[in-house]
This record gives sequence, C-alpha cells and structure tokens, in this order.
Amino acid sequence: MTDSIVLDRVEFAAVEVNAHTEWRWAEVFDRDGASAVAEFVERTSEPAVTRLIAELVGALVGRSLAGDESVAEVAGLDESSFELFGVQTIATSAVRSAVTILQAVRAGVSLTERLGGTPTESVELYANINRALFGADRSPAGFGRMAERTAARGFRTIKCAPFDEVDRSTMGGADAVRAARTGIERVAAVRSAIGPDVRLLVDCHRRFDLESALVVADELAKQDIGWFEEPVDTETEQDDMAEIARRVTMPVAGGESLYGTASFEALMRKSAAHVIMPDVMFGGGAAEVHRAGLLAGRMGVGFSPHSPSGTMSLLTAAHVCAATPEAMPLEHAVAETPWRHELMDPHERVEESRLWLAPGPGLGGGPNWPVIERRGRRWAP
Repeated sequence: MTDSIVLDRVEFAAVEVNAHTEWRWAEVFDRDGASAVAEFVERTSEPAVTRLIAELVGALVGRSLAGDESVAEVAGLDESSFELFGVQTIATSAVRSAVTILQAVRAGVSLTERLGGTPTESVELYANINRALFGADRSPAGFGRMAERTAARGFRTIKCAPFDEVDRSTMGGADAVRAARTGIERVAAVRSAIGPDVRLLVDCHRRFDLESALVVADELAKQDIGWFEEPVDTETEQDDMAEIARRVTMPVAGGESLYGTASFEALMRKSAAHVIMPDVMFGGGAAEVHRAGLLAGRMGVGFSPHSPSGTMSLLTAAHVCAATPEAMPLEHAVAETPWRHELMDPHERVEESRLWLAPGPGLGGGPNWPVIERRGRRWAP
C-alpha cells in the first residue's frame, strides 16, 4: 500500500473545559473515508487557526501527499516565513499530524510503529499542576495542597509555574527578583508538600531577563528543582538562555514554541537548553517532533515534549515518546476537569503516572463523539 495520502475534507469540534481552557480538534478525512484527529489551539477569540486549517485542507484536497513534510510545499506555504507560535505554525502542525496519523491508519499500524518505534503499553508522565490552579487558590499553601494531592495519585515528577507577579514588560533585574519572592515561596511550599523523593520542575514562562534569572535560579536550587524551564524568551534570547544554561546548577529546558527540527538544532548547537520541549501542536506535527527528538538524542540533549493540553495532543505526543528511545517523561495537565477521560473512546487511562495506550491503528483510540457533542459542539466549515 502506498504511503501517499489524498485528503477530502475536514470537520471541527470544540469543548469548553472552563473559563480558561477550550480544547479544539480537526478531523481530517482522506478520499477513502479514513480519518485522523489532531488537536489545536486558537490564539484569540477570532477563529483564525480554524479558518486556516479549513483553507489548508481545501488547498490540499485531491492532491497527493507523500508525507507530512510535503504539506506546506503542496499548499504553497513558505515555512521559513512562519511566525513561531503563530496561526500558520499551529494550523500546519495540525494538518501535518493528521497526515502522519492517516498514514498509520491506512497501513494498519500504530503511530508509534509508523514513526519507527515498537508498540508499548504505556508512557510515563509528569504532572503539570498549573492549569488546575487557574482561577483557584494560587497562594503558596494552595500550590502545596495541589502538589500533595497530585503526588498521592502516584506522580513522581511534578511541575509548577509559580511566578505570577513577575511582569516582563515592566520589570527586570532587581525588580523582577523582588516580584519573584512569592513564586519562590510557592516552590518551597510544593517541595515541603511532596517531600524530597518527588522530582520538582519549575516553569518560568519567560518572565525574567538574564540578571534576574540567575538570581532566581540560585534561590530555586535550594529546593532541589529538576529543571529551570524557559527563564527567558527561547525564541529571541537564545544567547541569554545559553549563558543561563552554562551558569546555573540545574538543567535548563525550553523550546515549546519553536517550529521545525532546524529550529531545535539551532537551539541545541548554541547549548541553550539541556532539555528540548517541542509541542506536537506548534512544532510541526507528530513526525517533525519525533525527528527533533531523534536529533536531540544524537546531540546528547534531553527530549520531553511540551503537552499541557487536551486528550488528543497528549495521546499523539505519547506515541511520539514511545517511538523516541531517548524520550523523558511526558507532560500532562492534571485535575483540570473531572470528566476529561470521558472525551476519549476508549476512555483516557492515566494510572500511577503513566498514560496507557490502547492497541490499534493510528492512535489506537479517538474522540468520544457523543460525549463531545453533548459537552461541546461539532461542525463542518
């Protein structure tokens, strides 16, 4: 059977999880009726990504795609002009993932196998507690309680994003350090709650400059953190990232918004990250993120995909990890909603810090459309 894919149409679905989160899916069909679902995000209230996915699939209908790498070329897009973390990168990543999953479905193999890996029953996760704390108690005590509950569920690695008070647009240097004090207290509360045996990761959300990042890292080192994620802007301040990586005592992680293996290669060649974090929704899709992971392994850099989102992006990234020998635990946003698992058929199964993968072609599972239609909406463009 040929690997070539000819697309036919796309349909969309969305579920509002809470005031801060909506999960969106694009179901892409080929001309033989097979389909694959890719998760994506809208950057604004205006559905620009949704429109562009529809336009992109429309431009590809009836045209043969040899693989995910041919999507942009066949559609006439110049990937070198893409704005990182922008509408084009998100839309193109979604379609590229769908094409790769469709190839697996048509071949009757799992996405893991399609990417060259061996099927596995489960993939190890780490818990991101930040999204569960949106609109909740974000005091140090609140962070500690959420971390304690998460550790009780069996997670051996927990990540928090504690620096709410630091505003990069108005603060730098000593001002940022002063504003970070509450964040450091949150980290200390998490460490106290989970004890010394659970690994603790800290995401800075690019809130610091070089000077303040180095000071804050020294404070965080007292809490034995496992990595220091995106202290500065990984896109525009890679030299500062490299300086931070050289001078701090813990690993530096980043790259969630970068697109394409070449971007990650440039980051790694600057020694600007000890761990790269490509996201299947932003980095070029499942196969491209896998390529970045293989390259990271060859260059001696850690690989842990960014994935604080919904069920389909987690499942897709899990297959990428399963196919990448050097993969570290995969990010999972815990406790955002109690009915998250119901959105999948079969239900999403997370137990003892692992995501269990259902057997079968493609992702081995997919959206539970009756539940999604009851909780959200589904439509054709």
